[in-house]
Amino acid sequence: MPCLYHQRGDLFEPTEYARSPWHPDLLHGGPVAALFGYHLARWPGTDGFQLSRLSLTMLRPVPRAPLAMVMEPVREGRRMKMVALSLYAGDKLVARGEGLWQKKQPVQLPDHAPVPEPPPAGPEGIAPFSIQQMLDDKGLAIPSGFHTHVQVRPVTPWDERGQSTAWLHWPAQIVDQQAVTPLEQACMLSDLGNGTGQLNYGAGVGTINADIVLTLSRDPTTDWIALSSRAQCQPQGTGVVHSQVFDSLGAIGYVLQSVQPNREFNG
Repeated sequence: MPCLYHQRGDLFEPTEYARSPWHPDLLHGGPVAALFGYHLARWPGTDGFQLSRLSLTMLRPVPRAPLAMVMEPVREGRRMKMVALSLYAGDKLVARGEGLWQKKQPVQLPDHAPVPEPPPAGPEGIAPFSIQQMLDDKGLAIPSGFHTHVQVRPVTPWDERGQSTAWLHWPAQIVDQQAVTPLEQACMLSDLGNGTGQLNYGAGVGTINADIVLTLSRDPTTDWIALSSRAQCQPQGTGVVHSQVFDSLGAIGYVLQSVQPNREFNG
């Protein structure tokens, strides 16, 4: 089965499925987020805890080169745990982040507690959408990669007008021979909020995100994740994409991403 990474000891070697549309020797943000989610899902001592937040900052373009993840505990409490993650390509720090867990403590919710929103329609019955085909239709020489193979079923048009809702699914593996959990799907696909919420300024300029902050109120239960995204960009060029996250049972969290202008493809 195709995968994003082959593990060689402590190193993770990206495959062609992890490539970015910006350059064949760089990684898409989704596979970077996937590697963070993969490591967080395997951090020991978190049974009975909820992964409530993944924060990730991409400090520079992540190369398609062997990568090493360094994890350090920040807090090992009875009600909260936090770990810091640093991703290296050789001796260069390329991304860093944090994982935050909270202790699960069952409670009886009052009748007046807000009810999570139901999921959007789908994914069954919605025609698939090809990100690669959309890019090819612009007449650009876009290399294949993660964006080529991720499955998209748009609830509303994916038309780069700054807001959209879509169901998303990664149909392969993150690390070779390792099954992908719904939690890892959510971490990986959180980067695509800037796809569903992509704002095209015209003249071949869109937005690229520098970070991902994923918050979860509960664990996702299904492999298909829906993002309902909206961009808030300003005349000086910076902005934020805000996405609500759903599984098949309803709303489970949010994604925030800081964005800035970026030419779609430099050739």
